[in-house]
Amino acid sequence: MNIEELEAQLPNGLHDSLLRTFSSDPQEGRAEFILDVWIGDLESQTTLDRERRRAARLELLGLAYLVVDVPDPSYRFRDSSPLQIDTCAADDDLVRAGQVPEGGFAGRFFVAEWNSFIHFAALDACLTWIDVN
Repeated sequence: MNIEELEAQLPNGLHDSLLRTFSSDPQEGRAEFILDVWIGDLESQTTLDRERRRAARLELLGLAYLVVDVPDPSYRFRDSSPLQIDTCAADDDLVRAGQVPEGGFAGRFFVAEWNSFIHFAALDACLTWIDVN
């Protein structure tokens, strides 16, 4: 499953998810993101239901690359945890575009508190809920 297909299964995609931690294992070709995914209902009358989040593990398997941009030095990025992210299409970097595996996908997360991106390409994306909601 690619990242767009995965997002289509969520009520709000990965929009405004909160990134708690992330790691990668190049030997295994795997990256892991621990997120609080926004699953709230915008039509709800209560703030609690509108702003509901659920803890999840997002895994990128068959990882081709994971590139973390340097945070913008004018942002107070060290003061922010967790980090708000939004999924974006891959940029037009030709070197990275050539590294996307056949049958795979590329994308990036915009990290609001950094004013920069986490770029990725992989063969598969998998989301697992890690709480007992």
